[in-house]
Amino acid sequence: MIVPTMTVQEIHKEVFDDMENLKIKLKESPEDFKKHVLRSKKFPFTKTYEFKTLEKKNLFIVDFTALKRSYWKKPILTIYGIYSRPEGKYAVALSVDLNMISIYPPHFFIRYRERILKNNTFTSEEVIRLYFKNDWGFAGAVVNEDFESVFLHFESDSNEKLSFVAANSQGYCFGEKQGNINIVKTIISDEMLFENQKPLFNKLKDVLKKLNKERYGTDI
Repeated sequence: MIVPTMTVQEIHKEVFDDMENLKIKLKESPEDFKKHVLRSKKFPFTKTYEFKTLEKKNLFIVDFTALKRSYWKKPILTIYGIYSRPEGKYAVALSVDLNMISIYPPHFFIRYRERILKNNTFTSEEVIRLYFKNDWGFAGAVVNEDFESVFLHFESDSNEKLSFVAANSQGYCFGEKQGNINIVKTIISDEMLFENQKPLFNKLKDVLKKLNKERYGTDI
């Protein structure tokens, strides 16, 4: 179980040690997902499943997404967990094929709520779930002075370390890479950028569209 005292490296080990237990539980879902996809009239279609592993008692949330009806056979899976520390709720997302995790601290979801959702009625956990439901991967780049100046403009009181910036389907994220762990610290929207900043970020968005075209057959 993920506990507040764990380091990010210990969290990585914890969730990947639990992978085999999760895979066993995931085998229970395809038939149920197929049933819902075949009934759906709206796509992309996403259904969320929750699994608590028996041995370690970790709660994993898995979004199964079909881009169209025939995709019930090959759904896109988003796997993440939610855990708490005294400062609030965190999320840890898994990239199983790359043996990587991305950790999202409470500050990220505060910014997501105010800058992207623009809705204060959602609970912290609802905000987290909405983020992952609407997430279609990211295209990243190493932070240079230009990217860092944008970050400092919107996070002027921050002394956070940065090493990457990434475009995703909802905006642009900034964070720090520690080996096979990404710590995603904040997010900004397209509309927050000044005109002279947009070409720099549009290049990242174009890369994301190309990647999604290759992965899913659509730029989403």
